[in-house]
Amino acid sequence: MAADGDKAWVRIQGLDKSFDGLHALQNLDLEIGRGEFVSLLGPSGCGKTTTLRLIAGFETADAGSVTIAGQSVLAKPAHQRGMGVVFQNYALFPHLNAAENIAFGMRIARRPKAEIEQRIASLLSLVGLPRAGEKYPDQLSGGQQQRVAIARALAINPQMLLLDEPLSALDAVIRHELRAAIREIQQRLGVTTLFVTHDQEEALAISDRVIVMRDGRIEQAGTPEEVYARPATRFVADFIGRGNVLEGTVVDPRRGQVDLGDGHFALDPTSLTGVGAGAAIAVVVRPELMTLRSPEAACHTNELTGRITGSAFQGGSRHIDLETGSGLRIRASVPAALGGTLLPGSPIVASFTPDAAHVIVGAAA
Repeated sequence: MAADGDKAWVRIQGLDKSFDGLHALQNLDLEIGRGEFVSLLGPSGCGKTTTLRLIAGFETADAGSVTIAGQSVLAKPAHQRGMGVVFQNYALFPHLNAAENIAFGMRIARRPKAEIEQRIASLLSLVGLPRAGEKYPDQLSGGQQQRVAIARALAINPQMLLLDEPLSALDAVIRHELRAAIREIQQRLGVTTLFVTHDQEEALAISDRVIVMRDGRIEQAGTPEEVYARPATRFVADFIGRGNVLEGTVVDPRRGQVDLGDGHFALDPTSLTGVGAGAAIAVVVRPELMTLRSPEAACHTNELTGRITGSAFQGGSRHIDLETGSGLRIRASVPAALGGTLLPGSPIVASFTPDAAHVIVGAAA
């Protein structure tokens, strides 16, 4: 799983880790390009934090290798790996003010006093806290503390920045602001970054690549657009976004015809290249690609007829849930101005164009 094998800055090969006989990671392979922002995304227990901790040196691998800039790091203690680490709980020293927290690593490295002072001022400005140097952690908000923690991680000019769920303890507004700040800082400095999160919106919004993990393995690696629009597995389709995953079988691959349980549907034939008639498939259609119409205005193309079962206001859009006569549950996303007229219990027809569907071949996992 690599951005570009010839330009890999970080190379992980065959990484294994178990705890009490249970696999946390299983033969993990991953490459990260220099200056790339990569997010590890997945549910709790999938191995994403374990991967970060093995790179940082906080855990010992059972097998495999980790090299950075061509140098193996697994034999080195954490303090010799040149990693900047930001934790979920800020982990600031409460008896040190913001400037002293930022200076900590530089003082351990015995950097000159003038250099330390200049670096503190530069980093406080970079994270948007130019006048907070004299404040102690308990005088700062959660978001400000995390900004100081980021500045501290960057102070040592790390060869890699590791962020372990750094926004999960913050409220929604601060999370949104700080994730944008993290991305801006990363791009400005060009530091190679690994970001661990269970929040798909965060990962999609700020990453160059997203690595979706499940049970200690990589399910899919790709750009945010790739993992959202073209999920490789049903797990990814369900985990990323709220996609409609419709189980079915192929009827005529050359004509793009499939059976999804509510009749025959037409897909782009190229999506069924190499797939034989009778093959089990899942058809993924994202909610925003579903079109809703009244039964009287039906278009008779890839239609799913049912009744509205729910409606949820989402600001600029409204999510509409419906259930077909055969029990299929469908979600569509429509502009908020239109969604208010779609009431639970009303008959409705959902449809999608052939090119809106993404096909995953194989039986359900």
